[in-house]
Amino acid sequence: MKKILHVAETIKGGVATVIRTISASPEGQDSNYELVYLVPLDQQKELHGIDERQIRTFERSGRDVRSLLRFAWQLTRVMLKEKPDVVHLHSTFSGVIGRCVCVLLKPWRRPKIVYCPHAFSFLMESSPIKQKLYAWIERVLQRVTDVIICVSRYEMDKAARFGIQRKRMKLIYNGIHQRDEAPKVDSPEPIHLLFVGRLDYQKGFDVLLKAFAKVQRSDLKLTVVGSAVNEDTVECPEMDAVEYLPWVTPAEVHALYQQADALIVPSRWEGFAMVPLEGMAMGLPVIASNCTSLPELVTHEVSGYVFPTGDHQALADVLARIQKPRLLDLGSEGRNIVRERFSAALMIRQTYDVYCAPTY
Repeated sequence: MKKILHVAETIKGGVATVIRTISASPEGQDSNYELVYLVPLDQQKELHGIDERQIRTFERSGRDVRSLLRFAWQLTRVMLKEKPDVVHLHSTFSGVIGRCVCVLLKPWRRPKIVYCPHAFSFLMESSPIKQKLYAWIERVLQRVTDVIICVSRYEMDKAARFGIQRKRMKLIYNGIHQRDEAPKVDSPEPIHLLFVGRLDYQKGFDVLLKAFAKVQRSDLKLTVVGSAVNEDTVECPEMDAVEYLPWVTPAEVHALYQQADALIVPSRWEGFAMVPLEGMAMGLPVIASNCTSLPELVTHEVSGYVFPTGDHQALADVLARIQKPRLLDLGSEGRNIVRERFSAALMIRQTYDVYCAPTY
């Protein structure tokens, strides 16, 4: 039996969805794997459906020094006690701290190190100096990494240009389980728009609010689901036809997808977002920015609409002209695309192939 340790410094949003998805072993192989998880205590509920006996936690009060030190210490303890065969590190901070811990523990533990940045830090909007620093850190740490999982072709190609060796990288698209949902139908109700995710700069929430405020239509309704995670506060101004909801359960998100007519994803950068996959699987057209990997999923006038990243006026122009009959057609095509190219079964099989492949 192979023991897999999933490690995340924060799991709010898409990272939790990815971890939950790959917590299912390939069909017929459940007895071949034992899974353990290390996540923040206050985010443990994000791993719903996973046996609590498999979950280890640490106290996280934010992205401060004390929290990061507690994370490193708890990871050290878990590795020494659980003796994992594979350590799967999720996102940048887990990747940096986790690989440093693995190096320090090499005299006692030598697990296979798998790292998925879920969008490399040097791909974020930042100063050239910060980008060079982030890229340097990733180039150094790749030497102690067996496999780096990239979740989009864009991410892999950009990483190669920043000095990450292609032989260490493996492209695995995020996937989603298919649902047998009744097709959406036209109705005289207002067009219901939906945003689900972190209200952080990365996700372009401010772009959405500016765009929505510019649209002079009385038949649009916007529901915003989520909260800030990496930023202290985010302004959520009261606006007509805008409803704000905190993080809700998957069942509640599922109900919101059913009620919505279109999903808006105005991100400034992404690894490979799970929210548009979830929406498309439910027959929702996606109105997305053309940042990083999103054009690999959303095709303009095929499965949704694409607008220039950060351009709130361009998004407003899209919102000003959308109509329900066309949205229904785009959503139907999006559902077909997810079924053919982005299945959970494919993602799971490719991930476990990485776990079992000979160590680099």
